[in-house]
Amino acid sequence: MSRKTWPLLALLVLTAQPLYAAEEGGGPLDINVGLIIWTFLIFGIVLAVLAKFAWPNILGAVERREAHIRELLEGAERDRAEAATLAEENRRLMEDTRAKVQDALNDARAQNERVRADALAESRRQQDEMMERARRDIAAERAAALESVRHEAVDLSIAAAERLVRRTLDSEDNRRLVREYLGQVSPRATAGV
Repeated sequence: MSRKTWPLLALLVLTAQPLYAAEEGGGPLDINVGLIIWTFLIFGIVLAVLAKFAWPNILGAVERREAHIRELLEGAERDRAEAATLAEENRRLMEDTRAKVQDALNDARAQNERVRADALAESRRQQDEMMERARRDIAAERAAALESVRHEAVDLSIAAAERLVRRTLDSEDNRRLVREYLGQVSPRATAGV
Protein backbone atom coordinates (compact mmCIF):
# COMPACT_ATOMS: atom_id res chain seq x y z
CA MET A 1 0.00 0.00 0.00
CA SER A 2 1.13 3.41 -0.77
CA ARG A 3 1.44 6.38 1.46
CA LYS A 4 -1.65 8.00 -0.04
CA THR A 5 -3.92 5.17 0.87
CA TRP A 6 -2.92 5.01 4.57
CA PRO A 7 -4.58 8.22 5.54
CA LEU A 8 -7.71 7.11 3.79
CA LEU A 9 -7.71 3.80 5.49
CA ALA A 10 -7.13 5.46 8.86
CA LEU A 11 -9.96 7.80 8.18
CA LEU A 12 -12.21 4.91 7.35
CA VAL A 13 -11.33 3.08 10.54
CA LEU A 14 -11.80 6.11 12.69
CA THR A 15 -15.09 6.93 11.18
CA ALA A 16 -16.39 3.40 11.36
CA GLN A 17 -16.05 3.14 15.09
CA PRO A 18 -18.27 6.12 15.90
CA LEU A 19 -21.03 4.65 13.79
CA TYR A 20 -21.06 1.63 16.03
CA ALA A 21 -20.96 3.92 19.01
CA ALA A 22 -23.91 5.86 17.75
CA GLU A 23 -25.86 2.63 17.56
CA GLU A 24 -24.97 1.92 21.15
CA GLY A 25 -26.84 5.01 22.29
CA GLY A 26 -24.69 8.10 22.14
CA GLY A 27 -26.29 11.38 23.18
CA PRO A 28 -27.05 14.41 21.04
CA LEU A 29 -24.13 16.33 22.55
CA ASP A 30 -21.56 13.57 22.06
CA ILE A 31 -18.74 14.43 19.68
CA ASN A 32 -18.55 12.12 16.70
CA VAL A 33 -15.11 12.48 15.11
CA GLY A 34 -15.93 10.25 12.13
CA LEU A 35 -18.97 12.32 11.28
CA ILE A 36 -16.90 15.51 11.49
CA ILE A 37 -14.25 14.09 9.17
CA TRP A 38 -16.81 12.85 6.65
CA THR A 39 -18.59 16.20 6.77
CA PHE A 40 -15.31 18.03 6.06
CA LEU A 41 -14.46 15.54 3.34
CA ILE A 42 -17.84 15.88 1.62
CA PHE A 43 -17.70 19.66 2.04
CA GLY A 44 -14.24 19.70 0.39
CA ILE A 45 -15.48 17.54 -2.50
CA VAL A 46 -18.56 19.70 -2.99
CA LEU A 47 -16.38 22.81 -2.72
CA ALA A 48 -13.96 21.43 -5.33
CA VAL A 49 -16.81 20.46 -7.70
CA LEU A 50 -18.46 23.87 -7.26
CA ALA A 51 -15.11 25.63 -7.73
CA LYS A 52 -14.43 23.63 -10.90
CA PHE A 53 -17.87 23.73 -12.57
CA ALA A 54 -20.40 26.07 -10.93
CA TRP A 55 -18.44 29.09 -9.71
CA PRO A 56 -16.92 30.03 -13.08
CA ASN A 57 -20.42 30.01 -14.60
CA ILE A 58 -21.87 31.91 -11.65
CA LEU A 59 -19.00 34.41 -11.59
CA GLY A 60 -19.25 34.77 -15.40
CA ALA A 61 -22.97 35.45 -15.12
CA VAL A 62 -22.37 37.96 -12.32
CA GLU A 63 -19.61 39.68 -14.33
CA ARG A 64 -21.83 39.75 -17.42
CA ARG A 65 -24.63 41.21 -15.33
CA GLU A 66 -22.25 43.82 -13.86
CA ALA A 67 -21.02 44.68 -17.38
CA HIS A 68 -24.63 44.93 -18.62
CA ILE A 69 -25.58 47.15 -15.68
CA ARG A 70 -22.48 49.27 -16.29
CA GLU A 71 -23.43 49.58 -19.99
CA LEU A 72 -26.97 50.52 -19.02
CA LEU A 73 -25.67 53.15 -16.60
CA GLU A 74 -23.31 54.54 -19.24
CA GLY A 75 -26.15 54.52 -21.78
CA ALA A 76 -28.41 56.27 -19.28
CA GLU A 77 -25.69 58.85 -18.63
CA ARG A 78 -25.25 59.39 -22.40
CA ASP A 79 -29.02 59.66 -22.81
CA ARG A 80 -29.19 62.12 -19.91
CA ALA A 81 -26.40 64.22 -21.45
CA GLU A 82 -28.10 64.06 -24.87
CA ALA A 83 -31.43 65.02 -23.30
CA ALA A 84 -29.76 67.95 -21.55
CA THR A 85 -28.18 69.00 -24.86
CA LEU A 86 -31.52 68.70 -26.64
CA ALA A 87 -33.26 70.61 -23.86
CA GLU A 88 -30.65 73.38 -24.11
CA GLU A 89 -31.02 73.49 -27.89
CA ASN A 90 -34.80 73.54 -27.53
CA ARG A 91 -34.55 76.40 -25.03
CA ARG A 92 -32.22 78.30 -27.38
CA LEU A 93 -34.58 77.72 -30.32
CA MET A 94 -37.51 78.91 -28.20
CA GLU A 95 -35.60 82.06 -27.26
CA ASP A 96 -34.65 82.66 -30.91
CA THR A 97 -38.25 82.13 -31.99
CA ARG A 98 -39.50 84.40 -29.21
CA ALA A 99 -37.01 87.09 -30.28
CA LYS A 100 -38.04 86.74 -33.94
CA VAL A 101 -41.72 87.00 -33.00
CA GLN A 102 -40.98 90.07 -30.89
CA ASP A 103 -39.04 91.64 -33.79
CA ALA A 104 -41.90 90.84 -36.17
CA LEU A 105 -44.38 92.42 -33.75
CA ASN A 106 -42.19 95.51 -33.40
CA ASP A 107 -41.86 95.75 -37.20
CA ALA A 108 -45.61 95.37 -37.59
CA ARG A 109 -46.22 98.09 -35.00
CA ALA A 110 -43.73 100.41 -36.69
CA GLN A 111 -45.28 99.73 -40.09
CA ASN A 112 -48.73 100.33 -38.61
CA GLU A 113 -47.52 103.66 -37.23
CA ARG A 114 -46.02 104.59 -40.62
CA VAL A 115 -49.25 103.67 -42.42
CA ARG A 116 -51.26 105.60 -39.84
CA ALA A 117 -48.97 108.65 -40.17
CA ASP A 118 -49.12 108.43 -43.98
CA ALA A 119 -52.93 108.15 -43.89
CA LEU A 120 -53.12 111.10 -41.49
CA ALA A 121 -50.81 113.17 -43.70
CA GLU A 122 -52.83 112.25 -46.79
CA SER A 123 -56.03 113.15 -44.96
CA ARG A 124 -54.58 116.52 -43.94
CA ARG A 125 -53.34 117.15 -47.49
CA GLN A 126 -56.79 116.35 -48.88
CA GLN A 127 -58.39 118.54 -46.23
CA ASP A 128 -56.04 121.41 -47.14
CA GLU A 129 -56.83 120.93 -50.84
CA MET A 130 -60.54 120.95 -50.09
CA MET A 131 -60.15 124.10 -47.97
CA GLU A 132 -58.14 125.77 -50.74
CA ARG A 133 -60.73 124.73 -53.34
CA ALA A 134 -63.51 126.01 -51.08
CA ARG A 135 -61.67 129.33 -50.66
CA ARG A 136 -61.22 129.62 -54.42
CA ASP A 137 -64.88 128.73 -54.95
CA ILE A 138 -65.93 131.27 -52.34
CA ALA A 139 -63.66 133.90 -53.91
CA ALA A 140 -65.06 133.08 -57.38
CA GLU A 141 -68.61 133.22 -56.05
CA ARG A 142 -67.85 136.47 -54.32
CA ALA A 143 -66.33 137.91 -57.50
CA ALA A 144 -69.34 136.68 -59.49
CA ALA A 145 -71.69 138.15 -56.91
CA LEU A 146 -69.82 141.47 -57.00
CA GLU A 147 -69.90 141.43 -60.79
CA SER A 148 -73.62 140.71 -60.67
CA VAL A 149 -74.12 143.51 -58.16
CA ARG A 150 -72.12 145.84 -60.43
CA HIS A 151 -74.28 144.94 -63.41
CA GLU A 152 -77.36 145.49 -61.33
CA ALA A 153 -75.96 148.78 -60.11
CA VAL A 154 -75.15 149.80 -63.68
CA ASP A 155 -78.64 148.94 -64.80
CA LEU A 156 -80.17 150.70 -61.81
CA SER A 157 -77.93 153.69 -62.31
CA ILE A 158 -78.89 153.91 -65.95
CA ALA A 159 -82.53 153.70 -65.12
CA ALA A 160 -82.16 156.33 -62.44
CA ALA A 161 -80.09 158.57 -64.68
CA GLU A 162 -82.55 158.17 -67.51
CA ARG A 163 -85.36 159.26 -65.36
CA LEU A 164 -83.42 162.13 -63.98
CA VAL A 165 -82.11 163.36 -67.22
CA ARG A 166 -85.17 162.48 -69.17
CA ARG A 167 -83.38 162.18 -72.14
CA THR A 168 -82.49 159.05 -73.77
CA LEU A 169 -78.98 158.29 -74.57
CA ASP A 170 -78.01 155.24 -76.39
CA SER A 171 -77.70 152.39 -74.01
CA GLU A 172 -74.09 151.60 -74.93
CA ASP A 173 -73.03 155.13 -74.09
CA ASN A 174 -74.87 154.91 -70.82
CA ARG A 175 -73.15 151.72 -69.92
CA ARG A 176 -69.73 153.07 -70.75
CA LEU A 177 -70.32 156.15 -68.58
CA VAL A 178 -71.52 154.05 -65.63
CA ARG A 179 -68.60 151.64 -65.93
CA GLU A 180 -66.17 154.49 -65.84
CA TYR A 181 -67.89 155.90 -62.82
CA LEU A 182 -68.00 152.49 -61.09
CA GLY A 183 -64.34 151.94 -62.00
CA GLN A 184 -63.53 155.12 -60.14
CA VAL A 185 -65.80 154.23 -57.25
CA SER A 186 -64.90 150.52 -57.18
CA PRO A 187 -61.32 150.79 -55.72
CA ARG A 188 -62.70 152.88 -52.85
CA ALA A 189 -65.65 150.55 -52.34
CA THR A 190 -63.57 147.36 -52.31
CA ALA A 191 -61.11 148.91 -49.86
CA GLY A 192 -64.02 149.40 -47.48
CA VAL A 193 -65.46 145.95 -48.01
